[in-house]
Amino acid sequence: MSRYKDIAKNIQDRIQSGEYKPNQILPSQKDLATEFQTSRVTIQKSLDELSNKNLIIRKQGSGSFVAPNPLSTLDILSSQYEGTTQLFRDKGTITTKVLRFDIRLPQKKEAERLNISDTTPVYDVFRLRNLNDEPYELDQSIMPLSVITDLTEQIAKGSIYNFIENNLGLKVGSSTRKISAKKPNDDDIKYLDCKNNDPVLQVSQTVSLTDGRIFEYSHTKHRYDKGSIIVVNNIEK
Repeated sequence: MSRYKDIAKNIQDRIQSGEYKPNQILPSQKDLATEFQTSRVTIQKSLDELSNKNLIIRKQGSGSFVAPNPLSTLDILSSQYEGTTQLFRDKGTITTKVLRFDIRLPQKKEAERLNISDTTPVYDVFRLRNLNDEPYELDQSIMPLSVITDLTEQIAKGSIYNFIENNLGLKVGSSTRKISAKKPNDDDIKYLDCKNNDPVLQVSQTVSLTDGRIFEYSHTKHRYDKGSIIVVNNIEK
């Protein structure tokens, strides 16, 4: 195991044992480096690892804090958008069923969100994502062929974001999200195993590359009992 992963596991054990409690500030990077007899660079990587697992929250100028509910493995931060496969890589096994994979022209709203003309073809990918063999989310992703090339249904069965970064050599940048509660539709009831009166959590987002090009407009639906989204506001004084 890499040194930084070993340190991250040590701190994670402290969090999960209750030695470090929810909302508690962690020791400084300098103090952690001294304790583990390593460099601050290694500690930085360890904290990155814990942040990616939603176990800690990092506040610029204030330090790192234990997440409010660190034992809830399905909670995600509103600022995280690296894709479901990457997000839950240490929390279970993600499997994907592609329910629809089409290439078509965009609807007016889709073209507006993607900042493309209505004559630019788009991928329309509708998928069911399972976590540890249980339904976790339904997502529909609309992506312009002018930005994302060579996407196939086989690739969509895995991680599209990994394909974008590792195969296309593009870098995911920022996202804008809208979070809302919805009544379940027929697809939600069928694929997410919802009841007629179960609410679903919908996240609509546009995601850009670091060069500013918008590459995705998507809607993702979760069952109400499959975790929550945590919003952290950093107020600089």
